[in-house]
Amino acid sequence: MARYITIRIIWIFIMLFAILSVNFILFKLAPAYPPADEDSKTAYFNKQVSDGYMEIALVTDESEMEEIRHQMATATTIKNSYYEDKGDLIRAYIPVPLSTQYFNWISNLIFKFDFGLSTRVEVGRPVFSIIGDRMVTTLTINIIALFFYAPIGLALGIWAALKKNKLEDNIISFLVMVMISIPSFVVMICLVLIFGYGLEWVPSIFPPKDADLALRIRGYILPVLAMTFGPIASLTRTTRAELTEVLTSEYLLLARTKGLTRKQAVIRHAFRNSLVPLVPGIIYSFAGILSGSVVIEMIYSVPGTGTIFLRALTKNAYDYNLLLASTAFYTCVGLFAVLIVDLTYGLIDPRIRMGGVR
Repeated sequence: MARYITIRIIWIFIMLFAILSVNFILFKLAPAYPPADEDSKTAYFNKQVSDGYMEIALVTDESEMEEIRHQMATATTIKNSYYEDKGDLIRAYIPVPLSTQYFNWISNLIFKFDFGLSTRVEVGRPVFSIIGDRMVTTLTINIIALFFYAPIGLALGIWAALKKNKLEDNIISFLVMVMISIPSFVVMICLVLIFGYGLEWVPSIFPPKDADLALRIRGYILPVLAMTFGPIASLTRTTRAELTEVLTSEYLLLARTKGLTRKQAVIRHAFRNSLVPLVPGIIYSFAGILSGSVVIEMIYSVPGTGTIFLRALTKNAYDYNLLLASTAFYTCVGLFAVLIVDLTYGLIDPRIRMGGVR
């Protein structure tokens, strides 16, 4: 098992490195938008030089300086370059070749774990510090949602399976079909309109950090509800399907003939065997709502990682370093979720040996 986990973790880092490499190249091919303030802009380009993404060239030739001044006046300078007119010379910040930038980026990442500084969202601040401040809010909402939808989805699925083709099963199946058909952002908008603006039971936007505790707790209600509707429906449907199949199996009939009551047979045998596909599904759904909360956070003004990610994607002002760090965060969540899912198979069913040899 230890060998299997070690190999999987190595592959996770290989996949993470490959995904980030592709993102780095794509982002570098797009236009760069440095800070608008001149002092911040100079600090940004000096950081680019120190990171090995740009180099400084001093222009002293009069004709070349006049040409650069003309380009600066007409806004036709070289893309992603920056010029400082010092009067008797011009200091030029010129991007180095993309291949050189890539290897310098790898060096900074491996030896310094440096994703760079924010250029737009919070100028001059390390990007992982920005993400770290907001990660707590995002994870809190998603973990609360997990503790709500997991038991509710399992309970409804078990009830529907035990009452198969009866009124209760038909009602649950209808509600599942409705809930799974409506996107979470539509649910969120409806909840805000009804309970936020209409009834005024909860805040219409997420409360700030300096708000009182009661108001902040009420602020979590709507995003948690919006992110539980879809997972509850999906988990209910899966639980019903798996448990219905197990309830009609031969070994469960044998357990009943040996004297077990229906309740004992369901709890000891049917439900446990149904968990093999259910628990991995819960973990996958947690990773899914974590990435799906991006739009929810934007609608409700939640200061989480999703809001920052969308702000960094703003047209003509995207924050390249913050986007790359956000991509690393969400990619890590997805890759480690896959590993945890694989490990849960062996924990739920001892017959499944992860990485075992015949």
